[in-house]
Amino acid sequence: MPTRKILPLVFLVAALAAPVQAATKDVSLPAVGKSLRQAFGGMRHDYFVPGRRVSDQIMMGLGVPNPPRPIADGNSLLSGCRPHSCDEKAAVIVTPAGAMLAAGLIYLGCDQPTTDCAMAPHLTLFLQQKNAAFARELQDWAVRQGYKGAAQTQILQH
Repeated sequence: MPTRKILPLVFLVAALAAPVQAATKDVSLPAVGKSLRQAFGGMRHDYFVPGRRVSDQIMMGLGVPNPPRPIADGNSLLSGCRPHSCDEKAAVIVTPAGAMLAAGLIYLGCDQPTTDCAMAPHLTLFLQQKNAAFARELQDWAVRQGYKGAAQTQILQH
């Protein structure tokens, strides 16, 4: 008897989730990785790991993924956290083909070569061009993750 009462609920949830999944399921992580490498080139910085390429650190931050979030114009917000360090997070706004439009990192700012990390996280936004809508979407993502500080914004020149 309990199965008969639960089954319609399961179908309802599946039906409501289908459009969201359809809007984002075709985004390929390898395409996102390639787009990040192209956008950031050889740029390196000490966000999650000292001296690593920024594109690698963003992909690291997507290691434990959240469900993709559809946003305006058919684009998607992909986000996640760094494995074994979920206080550190990444988000990337991508086109349906996986091209990066903007990215964000929440990181602890570890000093090299020690492992002492700042108690307060930092947020850096990376934009392909000045785009207030993408910056706002990434700031909203950071707030949903519990981030309370200001963002540093970097415009990519590729």
